[in-house]
Amino acid sequence: MFNFKSEPMKDLKLKRKQFRCMRLVYPMAFLCLFSSPSWAIDSSAMAHGVEQSKGIVVKGTVIDEDNLPVIGANIMVKGTSLGTITDMDGNFTLTVPYEDAVLTVSFIGYTTKDVPLKGQRQVNVTLVEDSKTLQEVVVIGYGSQKKTTLTGSVASVNVKELSQSPSANITNALAGRLPGLTVTQFGGGEPGKDVASFAVRGLSSYNSGAQSPIVIVDGVERSLSNLDPNEIETFSILKDASATAVYGIRGANGVVIVTTKRGVSQSKPTVEFKAQVGMAEPVSYPDYLGSADYARLYNQALKNDNPGWETDPAVQSKLFSDEMINNWARAKGDNTDGLGYNIDLFDYAFRPAIQQNYTLSLRGGSERARYFAMIGYFNQDGNYRYSDLNDAYSTNGGFKRYNLRTSLDIDITKNFYVSVNLGGQITDMNESGGGSGNIIFTANTTPPIYPVVLERNGHPSNETYYTDHPNGLLFGDSQYTKNILGEIAYMGYKTTHKINFQGNFVIGHKLDFITKGLKVEGMFSYDIEETHAIDRSIPRKVANNEEYGGYATFYPSEGLGIYATPDRVRYSGAYTPAISNFTVDNTKQNSYQASMAIARVYMQAKLDYQRSFGGHNVSGMFTMHRSQRTIGNEVAYRYQGFAARATYDYENKYLFEANVGINGSENFSKAHRYGVFPSFSIGWVPTEERFMSGTKGWLDHLKLRGSVGWVGNDQGIGRFLYVQYYNGTNASSWNTGTNYNQSMGGGLQEGDLANPDLTWERGIKYNAGIDMNMLNNRLSLSIDAFYEKRWDIITNTGGSDVVGIPDIFGKTSSYVNAGTVINRGFDLELGWNDRIGRNFNYYIRFNAGFARNKILDMMEIDRAVPWMQRTGHRVGEYFVYEVDHFVKDQAEADKLNAMNDGAGFQPWGTLSPGDVVYKDLNNDGKIDDQHDMKAMGNPKTPELQFGIPLGLSYKGWDLSVLFQGAALTSLQLSGPAVWDFPVMGAQGNNMGKVKAMHLDSWTPDNPDASYPALHLGNHPNNKNASSSLFLYDASYLRLKNIEIGYSLPQKLIQKAHLQQVRFYVQGMNLLTFDKLGDVNMDPETGNGNGSWYPIQRIYNFGVNVTF
Repeated sequence: MFNFKSEPMKDLKLKRKQFRCMRLVYPMAFLCLFSSPSWAIDSSAMAHGVEQSKGIVVKGTVIDEDNLPVIGANIMVKGTSLGTITDMDGNFTLTVPYEDAVLTVSFIGYTTKDVPLKGQRQVNVTLVEDSKTLQEVVVIGYGSQKKTTLTGSVASVNVKELSQSPSANITNALAGRLPGLTVTQFGGGEPGKDVASFAVRGLSSYNSGAQSPIVIVDGVERSLSNLDPNEIETFSILKDASATAVYGIRGANGVVIVTTKRGVSQSKPTVEFKAQVGMAEPVSYPDYLGSADYARLYNQALKNDNPGWETDPAVQSKLFSDEMINNWARAKGDNTDGLGYNIDLFDYAFRPAIQQNYTLSLRGGSERARYFAMIGYFNQDGNYRYSDLNDAYSTNGGFKRYNLRTSLDIDITKNFYVSVNLGGQITDMNESGGGSGNIIFTANTTPPIYPVVLERNGHPSNETYYTDHPNGLLFGDSQYTKNILGEIAYMGYKTTHKINFQGNFVIGHKLDFITKGLKVEGMFSYDIEETHAIDRSIPRKVANNEEYGGYATFYPSEGLGIYATPDRVRYSGAYTPAISNFTVDNTKQNSYQASMAIARVYMQAKLDYQRSFGGHNVSGMFTMHRSQRTIGNEVAYRYQGFAARATYDYENKYLFEANVGINGSENFSKAHRYGVFPSFSIGWVPTEERFMSGTKGWLDHLKLRGSVGWVGNDQGIGRFLYVQYYNGTNASSWNTGTNYNQSMGGGLQEGDLANPDLTWERGIKYNAGIDMNMLNNRLSLSIDAFYEKRWDIITNTGGSDVVGIPDIFGKTSSYVNAGTVINRGFDLELGWNDRIGRNFNYYIRFNAGFARNKILDMMEIDRAVPWMQRTGHRVGEYFVYEVDHFVKDQAEADKLNAMNDGAGFQPWGTLSPGDVVYKDLNNDGKIDDQHDMKAMGNPKTPELQFGIPLGLSYKGWDLSVLFQGAALTSLQLSGPAVWDFPVMGAQGNNMGKVKAMHLDSWTPDNPDASYPALHLGNHPNNKNASSSLFLYDASYLRLKNIEIGYSLPQKLIQKAHLQQVRFYVQGMNLLTFDKLGDVNMDPETGNGNGSWYPIQRIYNFGVNVTF
């Protein structure tokens, strides 16, 4: 029953409309609450209607900070339902019941403001944008604090900026936005798999499973990947121990905190519709040489492999002719001109794809109930051509996402409130059955001189094959076992359907009757995730220990040489199957798999206290929480703990904060299960001191702060490592040294060794920071310096680099607390925000984060030489053979090959002129992996990442730009990514291609070349995955985002009762400047041979309409 007292009858009609609207938004979640409402009108409502008719008329104007009228702002008399909205000039007229009434003024995108009338009949109100006030109140662990009194290290981003990146995954929109947050997209850009990884202040542990921060969404640990930017209200990262201590063991590597949108009090609901349509294409492709250059370099390599080629007819017969090379140089490429094939397989296989994004949201509420609801749809098509050759299905990659979000906050009384927040994501991912890695691999390795589809030449023996292959016969043989079109179109498909649901229920009560400022709150959360996968891929064929596609391939019966013979390149003979009798494609398999549901129950009870005593401001928080996550029928994953915080400040000048987290982990025995992790921080605001009053003209705010705290970590290991397991075994597992073991029965054998003393990784963090605002708040500066020492790092002693139990013992060594790592660096954010005239506004900011770690101890084995020690170096640093020079002539080659009694100077075969010579670091006259590798370059994860966001607005126009970059990062490549004519595949039959970088290879006429002498196929001396020759500086500067928008004038949209109509265009990953040169790889990719799906460049057009 809803009892609306003290409101006139005419307002009840408005209430009924609002009520019906809310029932549409919450038909399921709140059925019990809204299904049978009743209305009670007592005489006081009528009496108040008479009082209102005799009330006081108040007039006013509402403007923004640019002195522009705010149209449609809500004006409410606080404590009543009386209200109105502003007109086209921002003016309003309202009858209030008494002269000391308080007006509440609100509008979407601005901070709600209370205006006491104090008898005034005319008021002017200026609203401040939310983006500025979000910087004043910062979301932290289990609450929020004013930025002016915050002593911890916290960074926040305006969520509007995240929506400027039209990425499928919000993690890719974070790079360059926040100081101290390192974001890398090493996994590539395949639709549905383009998840970026991120770290807060670098890496503090060599335990790879314990390096990532936790993500908290609406108070619960959840994934960030599938959130829509339009459902996010705030986004913050907690960096130092003072900010993360309340999360205990979960916050050792930093915390990302996200809150989703909620309703606001206003007289009318606001409906917002956003639509985006764009195009996505790979940022760059590897640029391999065409057929003519391929043939020239092939000849060069063949001659290098055969020094006596001038007198060897067998070698000469394998050389490409000058006539054929000249034909390729002027060929069209598809051989229709009879000049041969010259096919760029990346151009052949890839195309731009369509991307769409639509969201519809509803937001509003009254003093007693506030609501928000949103539905979103995102669709990203894949980039493959020829994926629709099958009538019944598509083999293209693709990703669809449906986002749902709804929240309701109800003040049942002025002290008692409840809150419900429901969210959900449904995703559908489609991919080629053969996998993107095989598609990229084939494009990287198949030479341009061969066709993709064989020419239909009318030969009678070929025509029988076309019955089963109406789209043409695919090229392939025992050397080139995969075909690019076959990998795209004829390997079937896979689909993955995921459903995520999250629900929070919060109930709270203010306890002012006990003491003012005290509040108790409880939260119950339930999340569930289900995955359903359908595999309709086509099984591959295996022949001669080589893996082929599941599709039939063919080649000219007279051999591949016909494609290099000028008068025979238009082949007219018979074709032969690559695998004998395999002339019909395999049949698609049909498997379905429902993964075990993942469910999480989280419960939390919290006590908050906040109060001021004159100039003394105090606050406190205590919480108890427990999480239980279940995966199918596995034993539930549990953690529980307590957290507390106390803050004190005197006149916003002297600041103090203490935090503590007490956590229990199932990963350790009872004797080591709980850990206590406290932190302390202090701050001083000199600008609040009287002696600083003379600086008010140029120094608006100065704050000095520092913190120290202890952290712990239990991640990156298996479960119950303190328990000794015994595994069942059968007779074949016994080995008695005789044949009798085969007749023995089953039994038990001891599993991996347990460690009952295993406990937390522990660390201590120090932080010192300065915050400044100057020149009337136009110039801002925030800088932090930090130092962390992490010890007792959980170490797997079964690794080859650490001291453990010898293999002869027969058991895997246990995990122990062993290592120590230090990490230090700084975060910086500098900004300028100003206005020129009345209508021109602009800003420019610079943020950067630098973090460098050092391994002090990792239980490392004794190395033969000190420079081989990983201890003393950075986590993930590369150890490689350092290139010294290239062999200058045959005399030097003979000398090197004769060393060590003919075994040679280097262990990878006979050296010839132009080959790589590595540095002999210990001067023992030979190169080996025990003495001659050293640390070089930088780790893959950038030590320095930065962003430069800037923007301007003029009247209805706005522009925003983000430059983002990274430095002190290296990339180790191998295989077709950098090697000349590499051999790939299980048998090493598949010989790859060459790039522009190989044009500057060593020859007697080019002794100062940047690349060694070319060789066909396997040549491990030059083509060495641990060579410094292929260790590259992966620093880059990228034009990450640009957005240009225009908002229609209010005079044009007012008749349609619209608040805003904005059109905009966006671009993402538009330009990249790097140091990779002719390597032709994007610097933000993973190590290895280049078989990864490139990240996406996106062009987008959108429109936002607010009703």
